[in-house]
Formats: sequence, C-alpha cells, structure tokens
Amino acid sequence: MRIALLEMRRRRGRWASIVGAIAFIVFLVLVLAALADGLFIGSTGALQNGDSDALVYSSDGRRSLVRSELPLAELPAVVAVPGVADAGALGVLLSTAAADAELFDVAVIGHLPGRPGEPTMLVAGRRPEPGEPLVGIADRALRDEGIALGDAVLLTGSAQPVTVIGFVKDAQYLLADTLWVPIETWHALRAEVRPETRGRGSVAQAFPLRLDPTAEASTVLSAVDAALGNSETVTTDEAILSIPGVQQQASTFTAIIGVSFVVVGLVTALFFALITLEKRGQLAILKAIGSSNRFLLGGVITQALIATVVGYLLGFAFSRLLAAALPPAVPATFLPGTALTLLLATIAMGALGAVFSFRRIIGIDPASALGGEA
Repeated sequence: MRIALLEMRRRRGRWASIVGAIAFIVFLVLVLAALADGLFIGSTGALQNGDSDALVYSSDGRRSLVRSELPLAELPAVVAVPGVADAGALGVLLSTAAADAELFDVAVIGHLPGRPGEPTMLVAGRRPEPGEPLVGIADRALRDEGIALGDAVLLTGSAQPVTVIGFVKDAQYLLADTLWVPIETWHALRAEVRPETRGRGSVAQAFPLRLDPTAEASTVLSAVDAALGNSETVTTDEAILSIPGVQQQASTFTAIIGVSFVVVGLVTALFFALITLEKRGQLAILKAIGSSNRFLLGGVITQALIATVVGYLLGFAFSRLLAAALPPAVPATFLPGTALTLLLATIAMGALGAVFSFRRIIGIDPASALGGEA
C-alpha cells in the first residue's frame, strides 16, 4: 500500500486526470439521478407518501384517478372486508388557480382527513378537521407561487376560495402543485369547475387502503374486489407504476445511469491498463525480488479506490453547487439514499476496472527484469 501511495504522489498530474474523468462522470450521473428522483416524486408523491398499502379503482378506471369513479356509499363495505385496517377516499380535480392574480396549474385532491391517503409529511401549519369547509393543505411547491399560510387560492371557474392552513412536502401529482381539501370541499369545487359532473352524487375516484400487517395482501385485495363487484384493487406500488409515463420514465433514466457506470468501469480499466504497460519494468523488478501477485493486486486496488472515492467526492460537490443554482421550476431532488447508492456503485466499478487490468500484471515474467526488458 505504501508503494502505491508513493507512486500516486510522484505522478500527481497523471492521477489527477483519472480523478477528473471520474468526477465528471459522477457529476453527470448524480444530476441525472436527481432529475429522475425529482420527476418520479413530482409525478407520484401524492400516492407514494399517502400512507396507504393499496388503492381501489373502479373496474373501468384503468388504474387512473382521473378516469375512475366509485360511490362513497361503498366505503363501509370496503372497511368491513377482513384484513382491511382502514380506508379513505381520494378524488382529483385538475385545474388552474389564482393567488394575487397569478395563474398556475394545480391538482385539487379531495381526501378524508385522518384516514389513509392523506399526505403524511406536514412541514408547517395544521391539517383540516373532518368536514371543515374550504380549507386545505398545499404541497410546499406552492410556496414558489408566492402562497403562504392563510392565503386564499381561487380555482378558475369557482367562486369559493380555499384557505391554505398547512404545507406538506413531496405530495405532488403528475408534476402539478397539489392542494389537499376535505372530500366535501372537493365535491363542491368539482361541481363548479366541471359542471358536467353535477348530479353524480357523493363519489370518490379511489379508496386508499391500509391493510392489517398480519393479513395476506393478495387475499385481501381479491376480497375487496369480490365485495364491491365493480372494482380493481392493486398495491400502491402497482398504482404508482400505472400513472402514465412513470414506468417508461424510470426505465429510461435507469438505463442511462447504468451505462454511465459502465463507462466509469471502462475508464478505470483503460487507465490502469495503460499504467501497467508503462511500468512493466518496475513491476517485473518487484516480482523478481519476491513481491507476490496478491501484493501487487492490493496496490492496484488501493489506487483505484482512492481515485474513485476522490473523484466521487469532487463530482458530489459540483452536483450540490449546481443544485443550489437550479431554479425551483427544475424538478431535481438530491436524495441521500441515492447518493449513497451511487457512491457504492462508483467504488465497485472502479475496483472492478482495476481487477480487469490486473491480468496484465499476472502475465509479467520476473526474468524480464534481469534481461533489461521493459
């Protein structure tokens, strides 16, 4: 290890080039991952952070909150199914709204306060009480529209302003800012903004379920559908992946990020292959005086780990500087869990690249040191 560190110190410029290449690739991967996470949370946060294990849609709703419709009168039958701990109700109204005369897109989501489906991460203010009229909690992204606690939001086509009494985070739907209101308020706003929905009675577009931890999920979901007769019940994860474009978006970013890490491995392997060719003579001398292949491999892996860790830290620092400069409209979310996963993947790819180049060291003949061959 000492020899490996001394070599890196002596050839600082050469090692700076590989560290810089790794840092640049890591920077790109972290930014891509942040965009992927931001888009995913912005599209699915309303379901992902809604404290539910499954969702019930109408059988013809195709797992869509916009297309599905279920009578609220069926909710007690759902709660009565063995294995269902509790159930709530969700309804979505896509519209535009105004605050201080500025228009913006908004998804008004009706829910039953205190029941499954309600956003879990309250960051300011309070939640509505059951049945409390014309109040709501907003995703904190609405702060970028200049909305504060106590402000009134007026939907286009409605005469009933909704007062914001709290803020939640990561509760968006289809990249739209969300305003969560009691289901009764949602019915009133929907009747004004979408007059064609009047006369349909008290409905919801999905029933979010919280299951008993001891129950078999598939059995409970089948029992719910059997009890209602006109529904399709799926896990929350399945519901999230059924949101239009989410699965395709996730697959695309995953492929891009995977290719980027393959590049990290190839860059590391190519660099060490060139280094090995340059110092065949020195390596032959080391083998001639008794250094084992295992000893030399340890030195190569040590150099690879140092290069990849330093490169990652530089790429991480640059990505955070970019995050501070990005405007709020860019849906980039830098998650600690993603950063840790990328660190481990970077180290693994760097070490793997070094190991692949090591086959050249194994093939070096110690006798070449005595013959003067390099």
